[in-house]
Amino acid sequence: MMIKGIVLNIERFAIHDGPGIRTVVFMKGCPLKCLWCSTVDGQLMSPELEYFVDKCTKCKSCVEVCPTKAIRESNAVEIVTDRRYCDNCGKCATVCPNGARKIVGEEMTVEQVLEEVEKDTLFYSNSGGGITLSGGEPTMQPEFSLGILKACKDRGIHTAIETCGYVKWNILDEILKYLDLVYMDIKHMSPVRHKKLTTKRNRLILENARRTTTKYPTKPLIIRIPVIPGYNDSDENIASTAQFVRQLEGDYKIELLPYHKLGVPKYRALFKDYPLPGLEPPSEDHLCALAELVKSYGVQTQIGG
Repeated sequence: MMIKGIVLNIERFAIHDGPGIRTVVFMKGCPLKCLWCSTVDGQLMSPELEYFVDKCTKCKSCVEVCPTKAIRESNAVEIVTDRRYCDNCGKCATVCPNGARKIVGEEMTVEQVLEEVEKDTLFYSNSGGGITLSGGEPTMQPEFSLGILKACKDRGIHTAIETCGYVKWNILDEILKYLDLVYMDIKHMSPVRHKKLTTKRNRLILENARRTTTKYPTKPLIIRIPVIPGYNDSDENIASTAQFVRQLEGDYKIELLPYHKLGVPKYRALFKDYPLPGLEPPSEDHLCALAELVKSYGVQTQIGG
């Protein structure tokens, strides 16, 4: 039986998601709903319709083919999509001549993903690169992720994962067996604050970080902190995170990832309001100060991935 999963996107020639030149497989589905999420199109584990109004020429082709009448013309000026009736069938995206409508999320088999990954095998070997599973959250599709990772290990391809860490240990443990590198987010050390920012408490995440370094002390673990001004970038929180990481076993370091606005247009395309309007990225001076704070606890750190 072929193992299938829902893939958001496959990005080739990536250089910020692990060593060397990599292929990043973004999967759909995530247990967290972070206020600043830059991949909001990866939160649901199902295909979704995106609508880029700035590309729409009001040709009405989508209106004519929509089987549920979710798309209609309004005041002879606007094309309106009623999400209550849209079933993400994708017919509107098929006929749109300008790419204003797009279905994000595609069902793929492990073999189809490997076909894409293997196109760049030469670049992996020359640069020390490989494949990185990202999302969304790859552990939300454990069988699919395991199938990809096992196939890559059989082919001698370096493997990495970017995970929020909110997953049952037995699932993560099985996936860890086929990984060469682990990126895990710690978004806030306060369980109450973490829940307000992501909808989930952080106990499971912190415990998984401990278990990972205890059972796999030679497997590199990179803790990533998304630096969100006014939400988790206080000296107290960063210092608390550094203290926690310092107590872990094995090979670890911290990456400070500055907040950015690249994901904001995706909210509009998915008919959603962005939760943090007006928020600006942190200054370089602030990031450098936080990096020095982490280093003062004896933890290796860098700004950016």
